[in-house]
Amino acid sequence: MIVEMRRVLVFGPKRLLRGVVEEIQRLGALHIERVETEGHAIGALRLDEAASAAQASLERTRLRASSLLGLLPAAPPVPGVRGDSAAAGASADPEALIDPEALLDPEAIDAALAGIEAEVAALTRRRLEAKEEFDLIRTYEGAVRVLSPLLGALSGSRALESVGFILRGKDLSVVTALRNQLSELTGGRIEVVSRTIEEGKIGVVVAFLRRDAEAVRGWLTRAGISELRLPARYAGEGPAEAVRQMERRRAELPDEMAAIAAELAEVARRCRSRVEAILALTADRLAQLRTLPHLAQSQYAFILHGWAPAGRVAEVRGALRARFGGEVIVHDQPADPHHAEQVPVLLDNPPAIKPFQRLLGLFKPPRYGTLDPTVYLAIFFPIFVGIVIGDVAYGALLFAFGWWMRQKARRGEAWDVALGSIEMGIRIAPPALADVSWIVRAMAGWTMLFGALYLEIFGNLVEHHLGLHPIFNRVSLATDFFYMTVAIGLVQVALGYLLHLRLALRHRHAVGVFESLAMVCGVAALLVLLGAAGNTVIPSSLTGLGVALAGGFLVFLLVGIAMNRFALMWLLEAISGMGNVLSYARLFGIGLAAAVLANVSNELGSVMGPAWVGVLVGIVIQMVFFAFTFAGHVIQPARLNWVEFLTKLKYHDETGNSYQPLHKTGGD
Repeated sequence: MIVEMRRVLVFGPKRLLRGVVEEIQRLGALHIERVETEGHAIGALRLDEAASAAQASLERTRLRASSLLGLLPAAPPVPGVRGDSAAAGASADPEALIDPEALLDPEAIDAALAGIEAEVAALTRRRLEAKEEFDLIRTYEGAVRVLSPLLGALSGSRALESVGFILRGKDLSVVTALRNQLSELTGGRIEVVSRTIEEGKIGVVVAFLRRDAEAVRGWLTRAGISELRLPARYAGEGPAEAVRQMERRRAELPDEMAAIAAELAEVARRCRSRVEAILALTADRLAQLRTLPHLAQSQYAFILHGWAPAGRVAEVRGALRARFGGEVIVHDQPADPHHAEQVPVLLDNPPAIKPFQRLLGLFKPPRYGTLDPTVYLAIFFPIFVGIVIGDVAYGALLFAFGWWMRQKARRGEAWDVALGSIEMGIRIAPPALADVSWIVRAMAGWTMLFGALYLEIFGNLVEHHLGLHPIFNRVSLATDFFYMTVAIGLVQVALGYLLHLRLALRHRHAVGVFESLAMVCGVAALLVLLGAAGNTVIPSSLTGLGVALAGGFLVFLLVGIAMNRFALMWLLEAISGMGNVLSYARLFGIGLAAAVLANVSNELGSVMGPAWVGVLVGIVIQMVFFAFTFAGHVIQPARLNWVEFLTKLKYHDETGNSYQPLHKTGGD
């Protein structure tokens, strides 16, 4: 639901301005907006030179602290505080770690950060150098080991030169072609030797007379072949000695990198919380300074304008009165429904529904005074996922995955999403992880429920081995399954139109009322008439109902055109609405595909030799299908809700601005 908001005006003397802003930031309840005035007595509050300089200094400090945190590893949990260091830094009070007044002394902050930066920079440089050397050894060692005997044998010759290089590929005919070209170039005064270094790499050494060096090297350059050169740190040694040094360093470097990582972890343990405190307090102070230009002022007073949830206005008034007495006045009034686009939007739903607000996170929130669709997403989205996957075993695996996320979130741990050893660059914080875990478990519940209806446990294992038959077999009853998904689409699309009708009636928007009525009648008429024409899905006796609905559509369309000529587009929208209903057949398509693939995996397992081999093959294939199911079969249900349903609500046409109160970064 959309939280009721109230407009709040705060008046006070300018000498109390900073204290008022600090108190409002501590409360974290007031969304501040610029004061728009037409008079000349009150103008926007401007930062003086000292405040502007302080803001620039704070920006530099914030950037330095943020960069430093990017280099420091996560520190061990702080005793008495749940979660990792990121969670601990956010929940602990920064003022307990650093005096906020110290931010007024840039030299003290610079000194505090400079010492940590020097230590971290030195360790980071050593770590990067060690990793670079390790990567170089892995790149060059194999080639040098293979080619060093050949290169070393010619290194002391006065008459001959040699060039070593690597060719990519497996086809040795490339080496033959290269030998022929160089032989023709030098009149046969060439020797080419090749060795396979590893899969896909061929090491080649070319020996030639010094008088042919310019011609040979020039041809190799034009052919795009680069000479294999030792890294600079090994270039002074012969190939054999270079190989020995590389082997020694390859054995030493992992221990060196582990020691550097341990030193960085120790620095993080000592200093990370302090850097986080500096960053939090800097961000808080910057937020205050950025707020000031939104305020209005006279010579002696200021006006602060904002929005607060109706339930928190008394808290704001009481806190300001307790600190400043009668010198600061708080005035509030209800939000004007005729200017809803100016009101920030805060969504607040019951605990079982609130996590589904994440599904709206890709879009702007609904406009104030309209409808929060979260409750409908909480109903339809997990049901659609259950219809598609519909397997008790898959549902149990989903539930276990959701439970794992729940436990991780309860420990205050973030989840860095990775695909095997590949980091995806996605980090889910504990609050978001808790919400996602609830959504996954809701999906799992409906998946198991529909799995019981379909009697699918890893596909048709139960039916195949125990001879039991499901209540509804979506594979053999594919036609009925198709009709069911289209009927669900008709219900959700019609609900979208009816909810828009309700909003139009509430706001006395006549065009919106007739548009919703026209869409309901038009879409229903098309479906009834087309279905009755075949006399299979819908009885032909309902043709009269279809004609009546079409007549209603024409009446509403004509009334709409009389009010707004653009209502003629409703004809195309009705056809599009029917297409949206049929789009729900994708639940049928991907659901049927999921069931058939699971059944095929069981059939493959049953014909794969011994029983244990069949079981192993079946498990592997089922796990692969499960991974694809979770990754792919969640997208289509989400799309149906985001596109087909929300567009009928006109959600994307009537969005608002998020409620973003001035608040402290580090908490209270």
